[in-house]
Amino acid sequence: MISAIFNKQLNYTPRKIVAICLLILTAISLASIYSSLHQAGKMEDLDIFYKEIIWVVIAWVILIIFSLVNYRIWFDFAYVFYVINILLLLAVDLFGRRALGAQRWLNVGGFNFQPSELSKLITIFLLARFFVHDVNKGFIKGALVPFTLVMFNVILIAKQPDLGTALILIFLFFLMGFASANKKRYFVAMIIAALLISPFVWNHMKDYQKKRLIVFLNPNAEPLGAGYTIIQSKIAIGSGKFFGKGFLSGTQNQFNFLPERHTDFIFTVIAEEWGFIGCFFLFLIYITVINNISRVAKYQKDNFARFVILGTAFLFFLHVFINIGMTLGILPVVGVPLLFVSYGGTHLLVSFMLLGIFFNICRQQ
Repeated sequence: MISAIFNKQLNYTPRKIVAICLLILTAISLASIYSSLHQAGKMEDLDIFYKEIIWVVIAWVILIIFSLVNYRIWFDFAYVFYVINILLLLAVDLFGRRALGAQRWLNVGGFNFQPSELSKLITIFLLARFFVHDVNKGFIKGALVPFTLVMFNVILIAKQPDLGTALILIFLFFLMGFASANKKRYFVAMIIAALLISPFVWNHMKDYQKKRLIVFLNPNAEPLGAGYTIIQSKIAIGSGKFFGKGFLSGTQNQFNFLPERHTDFIFTVIAEEWGFIGCFFLFLIYITVINNISRVAKYQKDNFARFVILGTAFLFFLHVFINIGMTLGILPVVGVPLLFVSYGGTHLLVSFMLLGIFFNICRQQ
């Protein structure tokens, strides 16, 4: 809708439309994080807000830099970046920073860097390199080999544990695989096999991860435990009604009923303060971004560029769908940040890197 208006009246290109939407999302992010850090009208942790501003500035600089770098470099060095990413994940396992029961971060100059987020970017490069040819490579080369490489990342990330990122990498593989020239039955067979071994996966999940799946089916099973966040999230979203309660006026937010409200549950802050209207506007922005990215992929003569753009669109969709789904209680809580809005430096940088590459591809059309 928004992109149609831009294209018809202002003759804007997809790149310009995405850039405008990104500016709007940045403003929404800073305002929402600022609000989420308030309790009873008083700012509780201004350092987090200042850090986010620094991350945003760095992210925009990185976007500009990546938009100037020829995207073909990511094809030439896809395997090198993959090896570097595996080494970073091993480094996290050996001496990473532990917080909230997870070991996912490396401390770099006072800032926490999360290599698992970088895996999303590298996985897109890796799969785009594998699926670049418009020919069926057979089951081994066309499906099993890339799946095995992706699973190395998945296993290391799940061990941290970071179930959300691990699942996103698996979803990326199948979505990009179905978009490739390989036979679809290869990927259907792998999905069936995955469903058959799911009981084995359940037995190796952490206790808190099992509780999250249980409370997804029945949040009231542990209303003061694992189900507390979902219950409070639903209350906050519902209390926003149509027009919302206004900026800095959300009671669930202001009186500290919402855990992790500046990270994974930032959507609840937006819904409570701006209501259905605010959420609808946010959805339109996301739809506009993903739609314009997907449109560019259709006209790519370079298959590597097409798959990188498709991977970017798939990743952005997964982040929006899973995050909002878990805050509404229609999906399990798996710790996936809201695209461009949640607090978190590495996720923000990786998303801006992908858009920088997208802009570079657009410039070379």
